[in-house]
Amino acid sequence: MKLKYLVLVSLLSMFLPACNGTTLSQPLPTQLMDEHPCRIASQDAICGQLPVYENRAIQSGRIINLNIAVIKAGSANPAPDPVFFLAGGPGEAATESTGNIDFLVSYLNGQRDIVLVDQRGTGGSHEVLVPPSPDFSGLSAEELESQFAAWVEKTLNELDMDSRFYTTSVAMDDLEAVRQALGYEEINLFGTSYGVTAAQYYLRQHEDHVRTAVLFGGSLLDAPVFEREAGNAQRTLEITFKQCETDAACRTAFPDLRAEFAALLERLDQQPVEIAVEGGSITLTRDFFAAKVEWITRDSKRIASLPLWIHQAYAENDWTKFVEADTHGIGPTLMAHSIRCSEKWAAFTPAEVAREGVDSYLLGWSLNEAERQALICKYVPHGETPEGISLQPPSQKPVLLFNGEWDILDPPENVAGAQELWENSLSLTIPGQSHEISDMYVVLCIGPITRDFIDHASADELDTACLADLQPPRFITK
Repeated sequence: MKLKYLVLVSLLSMFLPACNGTTLSQPLPTQLMDEHPCRIASQDAICGQLPVYENRAIQSGRIINLNIAVIKAGSANPAPDPVFFLAGGPGEAATESTGNIDFLVSYLNGQRDIVLVDQRGTGGSHEVLVPPSPDFSGLSAEELESQFAAWVEKTLNELDMDSRFYTTSVAMDDLEAVRQALGYEEINLFGTSYGVTAAQYYLRQHEDHVRTAVLFGGSLLDAPVFEREAGNAQRTLEITFKQCETDAACRTAFPDLRAEFAALLERLDQQPVEIAVEGGSITLTRDFFAAKVEWITRDSKRIASLPLWIHQAYAENDWTKFVEADTHGIGPTLMAHSIRCSEKWAAFTPAEVAREGVDSYLLGWSLNEAERQALICKYVPHGETPEGISLQPPSQKPVLLFNGEWDILDPPENVAGAQELWENSLSLTIPGQSHEISDMYVVLCIGPITRDFIDHASADELDTACLADLQPPRFITK
């Protein structure tokens, strides 16, 4: 059954390259090429490219043109240290992260340039996408793996890329090359989700050029985020149930919420629901439904509607909101595979998933994802990871961390060792928030905190009083 699931969701290892890789063997330009005015997230910017070798170690062979945008500071006398934004994923392109760009422009762009670099393998920096897989249905487990292995080998040989060179450590050496090309001596790092991981790699590799780091919604490198995801998903769901039980309106509207959710899981376990959608239909299985719930609980604003949507599915057979909900798998880029198959922080061992996720509603989905990744990583070449298995080194650089109290991926527990690692750090928990932040009041609180931290390059005497006043969104009951 699990192997059938792997086929149905696509094994994610047939790769289609974007055509911006070229091959040379000569010194590369060290300045931005093809500079021109552009618009990024409705902001005026200067865009350009910086060519780097795919294999940075030998400095020859295939060339990648990194896609770069600089939103110049509004001040006539800007600070010399810009903000470099590191996007999530892995697989998101910095120049396409509109919400984060809007935040950075609103609170940090008055005095500082905002620099956006699409990490190699994403966006405009030689992105490689995953098309639909061939039909492997009807094969035995042995036949499936044999044909899959042959298919991956053939496909990788046809690619205009070498997947070994798309890891985080290599990408952060790219970022250092961008810093040099733009002429900045020190930079401020701002990373979100996976971008927090990337920021820590840059701090490890190029600490001398870091002024400050803001790590938003991420984990320390020793926290196995994916192996803990099922357990953390159950934790966030339990918080939702308890919040509903203590809220008079929610408790009155949905007095049997836990029982209704359990009944939905059992119902789908016994008989998946076929739901008509534009262009066809989808089959909502128990595990697919669980993945939809997990996505909903990534944002507290969506959590506020979850009890209502559970009740509508239970009492009215109305699954609309769950059908509309997104789901998150390994990701559509080969870069994501290279990282998740190569880096210690991205461990996703099925046995550990089962141990960490005991009694979680998401366990079936997470196990399928872990087994899928294990199969992919068996045949996709592992990437270059110069950091090896060395411990994360300490640093005296100022570091500010934000984590949502209810974060389903990167809860506050995942940064518990920050103070020991970074003596000049401050970890802040955002009450009532999950992984994604869309609440205006939260943004109005954390924006000035972030700006003050970067302006003073210190977490001392930051005014964080507004955090205590934040409330989770009110439950929607009709």
